[in-house]
Amino acid sequence: MKLPLNCAVDYRSDFLSEAEATALYASLINEYHLDRARLIKEAGGKLIKTDSFKILFLTEALLAQNSHPEVVHGKRYPFSGKMQELKTKVERLVATTFDLAMCLYYPDGHYFAPYHRDQETSGDKTIIPSISLGEVRTFSFKSNTNGDCYQLDLAHGSALIMGDYCQSRYTHSLLQDPKYQGGRINITFRDRKFQ
Repeated sequence: MKLPLNCAVDYRSDFLSEAEATALYASLINEYHLDRARLIKEAGGKLIKTDSFKILFLTEALLAQNSHPEVVHGKRYPFSGKMQELKTKVERLVATTFDLAMCLYYPDGHYFAPYHRDQETSGDKTIIPSISLGEVRTFSFKSNTNGDCYQLDLAHGSALIMGDYCQSRYTHSLLQDPKYQGGRINITFRDRKFQ
C-alpha cells in the first residue's frame, strides 16, 4: 500500500506471517538478548546507561573491517539463521542489497523515538526498509513543509519501506503512549555507508 505522502513510502501489513514474525521476535529476545542490550556510553569518564536497546547485524566483510564500533551501535553479529532469511526476503522485495540491519527494542509505550530523519546514504534515493515485530505501535510522519502529520499503526510482521525523498521531506517518530504494555522490535536495513 502506497502511503498518501509527498515521497515514496510503501506499507505491507503482512510482509511476514504471524508465525515468521513471532519466531523472529523470539529469536532476537532469547538468542541475542536484545531486551537486555541497553547501550552504555562513556561521557566525562563515567559510563551512562542510555534508553536505547540496540544490536547490529552485519555482513562478514563489514565485521572483518570493524567498521561499525559497538560503543556506537551496540553488540554486533553476523547475519545468520532467521536474520539472514529476513535479509534475503527484504532484498527481494526492494531489489536492493543491504550490508547491515539495526535492531532496536522498545520495552513498552514509555519508550519512543522522537521526530527525526534517518541518514541518507544515497541522497534522496535512499531506501530504508523497516520491519516491525511485537506490540502494535503508532508511527507518524511529519511534513517539513507545513507540519502536517500522517499516522499509521505498524502491525506485527509489517514492513514500511521509506524511499525517494522520504528523509528530506518528512521527519518520523514512533509515538510515546503509555497504554502500550508489550515490547516492540524495529529492524531497519541499511547500506555499508550508514554510520
